[in-house]
Amino acid sequence: MSEKKTKESGKSTSRIVRAAIRIFGKSGYRGASMTEVAQEAGVSKGLLHYHFHTKERLLIEAQRATFREIYRRFSERAEEGRQGLGAAVEVLDNLWASVRDLREGAPLIVETLSLAGQKNNLRKPLKSFTTESTALLNAGIHKVFQEQLDQLTIPPERMAVLIRILLEGLIVELAQAHTPEELSEIDQAYRDLRELFQKFVLSPVGQHTGELKEKSSVPLPW
Repeated sequence: MSEKKTKESGKSTSRIVRAAIRIFGKSGYRGASMTEVAQEAGVSKGLLHYHFHTKERLLIEAQRATFREIYRRFSERAEEGRQGLGAAVEVLDNLWASVRDLREGAPLIVETLSLAGQKNNLRKPLKSFTTESTALLNAGIHKVFQEQLDQLTIPPERMAVLIRILLEGLIVELAQAHTPEELSEIDQAYRDLRELFQKFVLSPVGQHTGELKEKSSVPLPW
């Protein structure tokens, strides 16, 4: 394939994926049709099927595109080399900003989170995104806290899971927001999460135990 045709093919694929994100997010996986996606993308149904043989494959690619764009931005910030709590908060802010920028993909993420929990052919490839996103978060935590890993209140791999779950919860809320007031509430929830992260991500020097001791009391944040 010539370089020109390769570029044209890439542009067609990108248009189709962007259209699929919108259609799947609006109609759901079962409610959406390949014809709708082709019309939204401005391509023939034949070209759509040339690039994506099944609706299942198209959903996976649409989810992958949304997921990778969000975490690409996150990884770029983590790769800048700054360390410590301030850098970690900047990375978290960048991750949330990416989610907000790509808000049209929020319903798609909610749809795929639901499908990933069901017994079907989509479960395995969709669950792989969860594994990959957790791994990227874990790597980012290691980068920005590499000099303070022993001060983290919980191990990096568990912190990565917690951050992913909390962000997924905010994405679920984001997918249901339709007014400026609703969006404002979600942004406030993120700011509250950010404040808790700043206060409790690190233990005071000399007080980190790694794991809670049996029968030890847990200090409450109020």
